[in-house]
Amino acid sequence: MLQKPSFKVNIAANRKSTERKTLFLDIKPDTSVRVRVMPPVTEDGMIFGKSVNHFKLKNEEGFGLALGCLNEHGTGDTGTNCYLCNLVKMLRNGDKAEKKIADDLRASPRWYAQCWVFDKSEGTYFGPQLVGLSKTTAEAVNDILVGQEDSGDDYFCDPENGQDLIITRKGSGLNTRYTVLATGKKMPLSEVDADWETKIIPDLYAALDIKLEDPDGQKRAVYRTFEDELDWEKIQDVIG
Repeated sequence: MLQKPSFKVNIAANRKSTERKTLFLDIKPDTSVRVRVMPPVTEDGMIFGKSVNHFKLKNEEGFGLALGCLNEHGTGDTGTNCYLCNLVKMLRNGDKAEKKIADDLRASPRWYAQCWVFDKSEGTYFGPQLVGLSKTTAEAVNDILVGQEDSGDDYFCDPENGQDLIITRKGSGLNTRYTVLATGKKMPLSEVDADWETKIIPDLYAALDIKLEDPDGQKRAVYRTFEDELDWEKIQDVIG
């Protein structure tokens, strides 16, 4: 006679088994993450990679598309004159429907920090992960750096004497609030991951993989997405 199974369901393990593997980690509403931020990987000393995108567009197959803002990321073949920013500025002076599209298309900045994330269920860290932060959250992280500098303490991202940050998100949408705290427990990165130096991402901007189109390509994406919702003769007269 078979013995009836009596093991407790491991919710965390079951959810983890179906999660899509991705380099990017956005903090979900009403959760906290504990992370060890990596030291700067370039001589500019930045721990963040800033990504500015225009969302709510569609590609040729009809799937969601984000395009990098040319005012922020454009150079070389793409130029630095962002058609999408020009269109948003124009639509904000239009009717209610046009203002809604302007809100959907406005440039959206995000600050990404390269981190190792602590998995409480496993008791270990995994990484690298690019943790996406809002402007106010990135500023809160910077405030901790400033406080540590003022007090003569080691930076939280120091390879030998750094410490984890705990980032907590409450709510969603316009009601989203973040808090950032340093744990105070210092340890070398070698205890986080003995192979961190070989795993660390050397180029944050390359890893962000921002998709750029020249102004004509941006215009085509807008036309695909909003062909029947916008006055294209008016747009042509105002911004081309």
